[in-house]
Amino acid sequence: AGLAYFLGLRKMGAGVIRVGAGIPELQWDSILKYKPSYLITVPSFLLKLIEYAEANNIDYNASGIKGAICIGEPLRTQDFAKNTLASKITEKWDIKLFSTYASTEMSTAFAECEYACGGHHHPELIIVEVLDDDNKQVADGEAGELTVTTLGVEGMPLIRFKTGDIVQVHNEPCQCGRTSLRLGPVVGRKQQMIKYKGTTLYPPAMNDLLNEFSEIQNHIIEISTNDLGTDEILIRASANDPSDNLLAQIKDHFRAKLRVTPKIVFVPAEELKSIMFTPMSRKPVNFIDKRA
Repeated sequence: AGLAYFLGLRKMGAGVIRVGAGIPELQWDSILKYKPSYLITVPSFLLKLIEYAEANNIDYNASGIKGAICIGEPLRTQDFAKNTLASKITEKWDIKLFSTYASTEMSTAFAECEYACGGHHHPELIIVEVLDDDNKQVADGEAGELTVTTLGVEGMPLIRFKTGDIVQVHNEPCQCGRTSLRLGPVVGRKQQMIKYKGTTLYPPAMNDLLNEFSEIQNHIIEISTNDLGTDEILIRASANDPSDNLLAQIKDHFRAKLRVTPKIVFVPAEELKSIMFTPMSRKPVNFIDKRA
């Protein structure tokens, strides 16, 4: 994704600084030296930049950064309000966040405009369908699997390629004047759908709920199959001050928002970091599927 944005920006005539690995000190050195206006980044890394800046007396709101084009993680809820991650960033750093959605196979991206109401479709680059389990177009307002046909791709053209992402399409014209369809935030991955105690869940919903607790530093959601052949959920979380009271609050919040309460345990922060942050992944790993 980084290379795609780099090449596109160069074609536009923009100056681009490629920094590399997600090391806050390295990023801040580059920001303060080269004075860029915008960042292209995984949004959760912005929180690490804020944390490093506060610990090292860097005034991030005076850094000259106007906004960030965010890849790899959602910033909006299904009604296009800021999700917890976006709120945590903008509560401290006064920058504009732009959400995007893409995959390598599509060879294009759906990016939101200044009105932040879904990723705009480029019909000259890709044909979009949102299908149900019977390969039928879903009704307006319903979610289905994003299925794409690429246009102009010669090396590996795709016809009705199922992305595995569950999305909702918005067809009404945007305030920016564009009339092509827009994709809402990804509800979840089809293969990551969880049936738990009669309720259908996707990891993003649980991530958003856990992110609402400032006490939680990191978490991993593990899905496995129990002896009855049904899904089990185990959430391992590290917290600033783990306690029975905090655990009860989290479980009550799950019950209120999702109608079910998975098993939740507190573990040391270093134990989670060794699993979540690996050299082979540019994004934190917070979902592990152990189902057969």
